[in-house]
Amino acid sequence: MTPTGFSKIRFGLHTRLSLGVAAVVLLTTFAIATFALHLVKSNMRASIATEEVARVGAIADAIDQKFGSRRILLQTFGGSVEAQDLQGAALQAFLEKHGSLRKAFDNVAFVDMDGNLVANLNGVQAIGKVNVKDRPYFQQTVASKAGLVSEPYRNRLNGLAQVAITEPVLDNAGQVRFVISGAINLKDRNILGTLGDVRFGKTGYLFVTTVDGIMVDHPQTSRILNQVQADGRGNAEILRAMAGFQGSSEGINDAGVPALYAFDRTEQTNWIVGAMYPRSEAFASIDAIERGALFGAMALALFAGALALGVARRQLKPLSELHRHMQSTKEAPATAAEPRSSYAPDEIGDLSRTFDELMAQRRAIELSLARSEAQVRTIADNIPAMVSHVDASLRYTFVNAHVRALHNNSALVGRLMPEVRGAADFALVEPHFMRALAGETVILEKSGDPALGIGNRTFKAHYIPDVDADGVVCGVFSMTFDITEEVNIRRALTEQEKLLRDVTDSIPALVGYFDREQNCLFANIRARQMAGLSEGAPLQGTTMRSALGRAVYAQHKPYLPVLFSGKKVRFPVRAPIHGREGYFQVNLIPDKNLRGEVVGFYLMSFNITALKEAELRQAESELRLRAITDNMPALITYIDREEKITFANATSREWLGLDPVQVLGRHVQEVSGRDVYLSRQPMLARALSGERVEFEASTQRAGFDRVTQVIYVPDVRADGATHGIFSLALDITALKVVEHKLIELARLDTLTGLPNRLAFNEYLPEAVLRGQLTGHAMALMFLDIDHFKAINDTMGHAVGDAVLAEYARRLLGCVRGTDMVARLAGDEFVLVLEGLNAPGTAATVAAKVVESIRTPPFVVDGQRIEVTTSIGIAYHRAADSSVTAEELLARADVALYNAKAAGRNRFEFFMPMEEARSDSPTRQH
Repeated sequence: MTPTGFSKIRFGLHTRLSLGVAAVVLLTTFAIATFALHLVKSNMRASIATEEVARVGAIADAIDQKFGSRRILLQTFGGSVEAQDLQGAALQAFLEKHGSLRKAFDNVAFVDMDGNLVANLNGVQAIGKVNVKDRPYFQQTVASKAGLVSEPYRNRLNGLAQVAITEPVLDNAGQVRFVISGAINLKDRNILGTLGDVRFGKTGYLFVTTVDGIMVDHPQTSRILNQVQADGRGNAEILRAMAGFQGSSEGINDAGVPALYAFDRTEQTNWIVGAMYPRSEAFASIDAIERGALFGAMALALFAGALALGVARRQLKPLSELHRHMQSTKEAPATAAEPRSSYAPDEIGDLSRTFDELMAQRRAIELSLARSEAQVRTIADNIPAMVSHVDASLRYTFVNAHVRALHNNSALVGRLMPEVRGAADFALVEPHFMRALAGETVILEKSGDPALGIGNRTFKAHYIPDVDADGVVCGVFSMTFDITEEVNIRRALTEQEKLLRDVTDSIPALVGYFDREQNCLFANIRARQMAGLSEGAPLQGTTMRSALGRAVYAQHKPYLPVLFSGKKVRFPVRAPIHGREGYFQVNLIPDKNLRGEVVGFYLMSFNITALKEAELRQAESELRLRAITDNMPALITYIDREEKITFANATSREWLGLDPVQVLGRHVQEVSGRDVYLSRQPMLARALSGERVEFEASTQRAGFDRVTQVIYVPDVRADGATHGIFSLALDITALKVVEHKLIELARLDTLTGLPNRLAFNEYLPEAVLRGQLTGHAMALMFLDIDHFKAINDTMGHAVGDAVLAEYARRLLGCVRGTDMVARLAGDEFVLVLEGLNAPGTAATVAAKVVESIRTPPFVVDGQRIEVTTSIGIAYHRAADSSVTAEELLARADVALYNAKAAGRNRFEFFMPMEEARSDSPTRQH
């Protein structure tokens, strides 16, 4: 029948190969582009989340700094009130003279011990009309005689949401006379200052809430002082942060917008600082890159595929001739092996000649295959197992000699399993074969069929699904092994376990085994008797606590953490026995799996009440000590009063290159070397005097540097004298390397290359201490960029980052190489000048910085930007040893606040209240 229509259309092999090559090129190009894009997206998303967490952490630190400076301000103000002993109208007049407090607070008031308002910065009309005795912050300040930051509350006069910073004013007897309350209006958002306007993208925002869910700061001022979950639902991510989570996460806000969240906590108030960054904005650049990359990859793939298609079709053209040759060979196979002289001298000609040779070899291969099948059958017949295969209809398709011998060598292939095995035997295995036909590998043990004369044997059968290339189960392979001997061995083991129980019952000790949850899984007869259990009673529900009793368990409990860390523990226990106090030696031995994890432990408790001979107790103790210490990853030695080593564990071989026997009786200096001995001699003397000593030490032996944690424990005995020292040295070399790397990575600001807040917080206390030791003064400058928020808002964060980097470069150019310059957060920087003789030196440097920042203008991407800076200076004399590093930073922050209040583009020195009243501040315009 002649095909018609579309059935006549046929694609040749060269056409299919050409299209296949083109398809492979297309798919490969597209797959590579997709994979590369996925890696880029993952890295960019992780970078965005890390940046958001870093910004939130910096803002949390800034909030702590703002509260800290305000608390210092109130402390200084309260000190002035205490010094002048002000009361009544004089107190109100003194408060009104300090109107500059309004720059830091919405109101400052004095409250007497009855909670009545007695002085008010915002006017006298409220005096006597407000009582805050029931306010928690008032009660806590009076009770602790210390200032605090209150929880958010609503003002009783104006109804505003506020938070108060309090400080007590004490009389000469140290009792609280007044409580100063500095109120901050939450709806004015002056807690964060310019940081409160920080945006994440176009619509992302920053918010602050307490750990109890009271909103402290939010762009929607109507939400301030309300519960986060007031609507009954609550934001899941914020609830996680309230539960203690810190870091970044993705979630959906109350409006149903997917967002990237970041959370951190403040130290001063334990508030939660959070940021909501809409996911569509956070990953907008990633989505744009993805679209562009996919379009480019598709275009490149189409071009490469078209080029590959053309080249493949041209190169595969000779295949048509080879196809005709193969067709003729198929029609006339007799001539297939005859060589032809008309083949072209190219690869296709080689294929044609090879095809002729293969046709000639086909018969030889078929004969070889038949021999291979015979070999496979020989192997299967000699395997010590019964091997068979059934198809999906449970019809035998293969059986080895052992199966045939079991059935008297009758023909089995082609017969159904129920017919061969019989109804009774087949009913036993049918469910398992059905599971194998469903795709499950089944292993089971069963007894032999008595009808076949193997009823006294035990077999293990493996039913393995035969799955074809399409994943369809087309049959089951069966391999059955005779495990009668193995079963007999297991029975013997059971009898051995019984014998072992008899032995443990005969041991004069309490023996038990407990799992990691301290549930008792085994107990010998003495342990059962002590726990009040009969010999055959089940142990289910018996725990270590219930078996030992509360008092005895309390003596075991301190050693359990050591046990679960993988170490053996031995210790004495006191317990009542036969109406009197008895003494027991308890051994806790961890039971570890192959991975080294502790899955349970053995408890052996010996009654040592009757052991009177001291030599026996000492010998037993030393034997157990040697067994334990030799398996501990530490160098353990005992040093007597003559500083000679009388004990060393096996670790001395690795660390000292000496066998423990070679160490005994030798002086410490002889073993460790003169330099090491001289460095440790003071610690040895302290330990021999009865003091426990811990220190770190570095040693080098055989070219290997080792850092160790050394502990000297004095051996103080009943006579009160120190007889020697127990020395324990732990190798902490790897820990120190990791610790050093982490310290270096955590102390650098990635944008400016300057030290960050962590590095500064470590440096400043050391600088203060150096000044006290050398007798030189120092200065701490707190700097920020004037109107930096406007630069970010109008020109973008990229320009803002460039301004910060240039600002840091100019700042470094104004100081010595030995001066400390660091970036705290945002546009806040600090500068530490050491070795000063007068405040004028600090003023000169500050003036130089102000001028260097102002001129010339900054140039970013061709834009000229007028940038100025404000500086607060805290000058510290070496004689003033009472000022801490935190107080010095707070003073510099107050001075910066005054510089900004005075008009910016200037510097101000911190002036205490007494100097401020003299109207003689040092400043620079």
